[in-house]
This record gives sequence, C-alpha cells and structure tokens, in this order.
Amino acid sequence: MYSLIMKCIIVGLGYFGKIIKSKLNDHEVLTVDPFNTASDYKDISDIDFVDGKWFVTTPASTHHDVLLKLFDKGVKDIWVEKPICSTLDDTLDIFSKKPDDVFLYCDFTWLQHASIKKLGDVENVKHIEMKWLNDGSMIPKDVTIVTDLAIHPISILSFFLIKFKDVIDNIQVVYANNTSVLINGQSKGGVTFNIEVSNSSKKKMRSISIYSTDTVYRWNSDNEFFIENVGDVQRTDAIEENIKHFFSKNSIGYPLDIARSLENVNELFSSFGH
Repeated sequence: MYSLIMKCIIVGLGYFGKIIKSKLNDHEVLTVDPFNTASDYKDISDIDFVDGKWFVTTPASTHHDVLLKLFDKGVKDIWVEKPICSTLDDTLDIFSKKPDDVFLYCDFTWLQHASIKKLGDVENVKHIEMKWLNDGSMIPKDVTIVTDLAIHPISILSFFLIKFKDVIDNIQVVYANNTSVLINGQSKGGVTFNIEVSNSSKKKMRSISIYSTDTVYRWNSDNEFFIENVGDVQRTDAIEENIKHFFSKNSIGYPLDIARSLENVNELFSSFGH
C-alpha cells in the first residue's frame, strides 16, 4: 500500500488493532498487548526504541495513560483510535502535555471516505440529517453509544460545517435511552441538523441527507460509493486513506472541536439518567 517500508508498532491487539495490522502487510509490524499471547511485547516499557509509527488501539478509557507513556518515552508519531480520550478533560490534558515535536493523529475514519469528502463539496446547505444505526454489537463496555457511535456523525457534521466555513452553535439531545439518542441543533451560519444514533437496529445502516437550496443529496452505507444527485464516487478504503494521511503527517486539524461537541452531547445524554 505504501512505497517505503516503515516500522509500525500497534499498542492494543484487539478488534481494531487486528484491522490496522491487516492494512500494514508491507511493513515491519510489532504489537504490544498484555492480554494477547500473540503480541510481541507485553508492555510499552519492554520496547527499547522510540522510532517508527505507533498506533494506539487500546480501549478508549486507557488512551490518556497510554499517550502519556508514549510522550514520556519520546515517541514522535502517534495514531490514536477515536476518540482521543473518553472525556474532554482528558483530551485537553493530552493536548496541553503533548510535546511540540509530537505528531498526534486521531482516526476519524469516515472523514477519509470518498463519499463523505464528496458530500463536503455541497454548497448552500440548509439542513443535514444523519442516521447511524447499529445492530446491537461492537459497543465496548467502557464507552456509551454517544462516545462510540455518535462520534461518527458528529465528526462528519463538524467536517461538513468547516468545509462550509461554519461551526456548530448549539446541540440539544431531545431523546435518549440506553440504546438510542436523538440530537438536534444548528450551526452559527443557520444550518439545522438532526442526528439519530441507535444500537438496537435490525442491521447496521448509516445514511446522510443534505438539503441544499437546489436539491437533496442522499447517501447510505448500503451503496456507499453512490450519492443521489451526484452519481458514483471513486472507491477507496477509508482506513487505508487515514493511514496514508498519518504517514504523511497530514492531520485534519480539529479534533478538539469534535471532542467539545461530543462532551456536550455526553453531558446531555447523562442528564436523561443514563
């Protein structure tokens, strides 16, 4: 996938760590995981080098501690699986303690999906609707559906608005229970949005509708490289695209905006008694 062979260290050989490893077949890959007997190392302290590209794919609740260990160790290039940390306070602490010469990349995977990037080119947007439905699987125990699922549409929404030279003004949670949350809001430029996130659907399905002055652009994951009123979109692998951006040190540059919006939703979600 990449012309130069690089040393890659994956910290956390779980579900996503194994996916990342499968994308790095052409590179030297070493793994760190105290709970996986197939890993090369059991602890970060066991490694006597700091060069290479480091991937943090441990549970979100451990990111803060792992990142601080990598900073102290002297590691310079770090990819961290979304979210950077499970709380805004921890995220802000990480950015305050990150050495200036450390490149920290967070994989908001969908932002490198060709269809999402194409939708970001839409102009004169009035309203955005998103549905992010899951089939009841793959929610880690240390996060809520907001931290694990809502981060995807929230990061996409932030991406769209920044492309429109706009930002989120307010967010309201209008419904929430253990498996679902409904989010409404508006940007400072007047774009309204509605996001439904659920972990109790019969199947996984993601959909986005963008209402512009002239037409409606619709996309869904059943046909992920096609946009209604645009047509076919070039097929790409979003995870591989993220890795390319990480390797070339090309960051999206606004993870704190996403973290603040996510924290806002998490606080409102918690106010419903969850």
